[in-house]
Amino acid sequence: AMQASLAMHQRAALAATRVAAPSARPSTLRGSVRAPVRAAPIVRAMAAKDEKKTLVKVCGVTTPEDATQAAVAGADFIGMILWPTSKRSIPLDVAKQVADAAKAAGATPIGVFVDESAEEIVAACEAVGIDHAQLHGDSARAALTDLPMKIKAVYVVSAAKDGAIVTPLPGDEEKMCEDRRTKLSGAGGWKAAIDWVNGPRRTIDWLLVDGVVAGSGETYDWTNLRVPRGCSRRGWILAGGLDPENVANAIGACKPTAVDVASGVADEGGVKKDPVKVDAFVANAKSASMEMA
Repeated sequence: AMQASLAMHQRAALAATRVAAPSARPSTLRGSVRAPVRAAPIVRAMAAKDEKKTLVKVCGVTTPEDATQAAVAGADFIGMILWPTSKRSIPLDVAKQVADAAKAAGATPIGVFVDESAEEIVAACEAVGIDHAQLHGDSARAALTDLPMKIKAVYVVSAAKDGAIVTPLPGDEEKMCEDRRTKLSGAGGWKAAIDWVNGPRRTIDWLLVDGVVAGSGETYDWTNLRVPRGCSRRGWILAGGLDPENVANAIGACKPTAVDVASGVADEGGVKKDPVKVDAFVANAKSASMEMA
């Protein structure tokens, strides 16, 4: 009798387990499906808020420490001068350290070139481990068409004191896109797509407007600046004489996608960055753009 009673209790316990298991599994599955759906709107909301802020590029960075400090302060881009003639130029091995520090802190490193060829620009970018090249001189700008699309190009033009742009502009992106659509149509379109990716460079990612004497700290008439539209994919960057005191007014006058500073946040020696100035510049730039939103 005792054995029969024990067997009966075992069967009852097993039956209870079999009933409870199916109800637990759907609950777990439903929770795992719903969780990403609840999180997605939060991510999008944060991204939409960040898009209202003007991006900041701190250029002429010479040490990993300065790169880290600027990125932690909120800088989105860290510029390194790879043209050997500049007083802020750094060798490729140091540039790699600066680039690594920038990326580790969440910023995008950019190499600045003046008279290098396309081959030299690509080789330097590969050695440093970066994919953004700022084309600041005539020779570097001329190299644009020979740069592979994997290198994101920041094309620099100069503005005179009155704000008039005096540098030839890159090609019209709308026309380039139309040419691409034409080439992609028809029976040979699949081959045109491959040619487009692997062929000569056709577009730029950023247009940067600087003063005639880059890095001099001299300003020009921002209110008279007329930035051409449609020649860059990401937007345009305002540079030339910016500092923590005037960056808010410059953003209000021009409404650029990003602002660029070098001399305006340098220490008394003019090379290393002053962390107090960097903090103030980034904070004032971000605050000004939020006030306009």
